[in-house]
Amino acid sequence: MPKQPTTQDLEREIENLAEYINQAKLEIAAFARPTEETGSEKNLSHAQLELTEVVRHTEEATNTIMDKAEAIMNAAGSLGDAGAGISNNAMEILEACSFQDITGQRIKKVLKTIEQIELRVGNLIKLFGGHMPEGFKFGEIDTGARRADEELMNGPQLSKDKPSQDDIDKLFAQS
Repeated sequence: MPKQPTTQDLEREIENLAEYINQAKLEIAAFARPTEETGSEKNLSHAQLELTEVVRHTEEATNTIMDKAEAIMNAAGSLGDAGAGISNNAMEILEACSFQDITGQRIKKVLKTIEQIELRVGNLIKLFGGHMPEGFKFGEIDTGARRADEELMNGPQLSKDKPSQDDIDKLFAQS
């Protein structure tokens, strides 16, 4: 027959559980604290700022590249037939710059995921009775509920998920 726990055993277990919950609160709160509080750049808020800056700088660089490619095309136009090749290459540069839009969409998906993680961490902190850092706002957690046509608007797909040319041909053959 197993030994019945004593009151002291139960108290010790409750103290251990309370210490574990307190440590978990501290660890979880570290995710959400601003860099100024933690002195660290290894938190979710900072990651969001960095990714937002990546999108902004990529967009600025792409706009500069596109402006210069257009200027090259205009200059090549004055060269007649000799400038046709230059103009075609500049056009290909413009087409290649579409990566920025796709990159921005992918990074925005990551930012949304980080935001959802941060909200869930905030809810855990509240659940444990902790206090959120100043300036942290609780938003709605994405429960996965979607509009009927939303899966058609997911932006760029991962390479492993993209349809093959045969899939696209079959789609058009059905029309």
